[in-house]
Amino acid sequence: MKKLERYSKKWWFFALLLLAQFIFPPIVSRNFDSQDISRMVYVTLGNAPQCHLGNLNIVFQSLSLLILILLFVFKNKMRTAFNAYVAVSYLTVAFIQNMAVTEQYGFSIVTVNLVMFLFVAYVWIRETLRPENNYVFSGFKWKYAWMIVLAIFAYWFPFTPQGKLDFNPLHFFANNTATAYCMMTPAFLTILTLNLPNVNIVTYRITAIIGFIIGIYNMFNFFNPYTVWLGVAHIPLFLISLYCAILSYRFAAPMNGENIPIYRPEN
Repeated sequence: MKKLERYSKKWWFFALLLLAQFIFPPIVSRNFDSQDISRMVYVTLGNAPQCHLGNLNIVFQSLSLLILILLFVFKNKMRTAFNAYVAVSYLTVAFIQNMAVTEQYGFSIVTVNLVMFLFVAYVWIRETLRPENNYVFSGFKWKYAWMIVLAIFAYWFPFTPQGKLDFNPLHFFANNTATAYCMMTPAFLTILTLNLPNVNIVTYRITAIIGFIIGIYNMFNFFNPYTVWLGVAHIPLFLISLYCAILSYRFAAPMNGENIPIYRPEN
């Protein structure tokens, strides 16, 4: 990932990702008007397979909780399994969360989301095949505690379908956050942050930057009185991704090879 590490430090890299929002138009089989794109995106995301998993949600939620718990218990012994889980999660979510078949639009795809999610999946696949992340969770810093709180909030998603707060602990198992990009990304970024500087800085940066861009989109929910609660639910994604994107440049290894983050394998 040497080239990607070098390119991702350039100002134009972030500009290119922003430009991509306009390069990849949605794919819609019928009734599409470019002036109605926000409505089309809303309908597609709201009717994607990810929203209709039903009883399978408890399977995916339980699996994600198990993976997270095992990572904290066994640390680097779970490295390959955790990296692979994250890679497969992003790869799966890219497809099940960004396309749908609806009566209004027929078959539709939010193309730019699909491309960006696949980009994140790609860097995690590379991390799985050539691991650099070192999950030791040593030297805990309290300055990162707020990230843990927000990540748990996002994963918990303590809301009713009507948008009212509901702190029922069963939401950890009944909701579909394990298959939602916006709800799981804060957890993945928090885990990497707790292990800085011994992480794959490219994987960390790309995950954070794209999370920040998606977070910006979701902040527009605050402008609609009916979706304010969705804006609140996406605050963890927005804040954690922004913070991690900034940290990714602070911990980046200079190209002259000096002060490269040290990788300390666990016995």
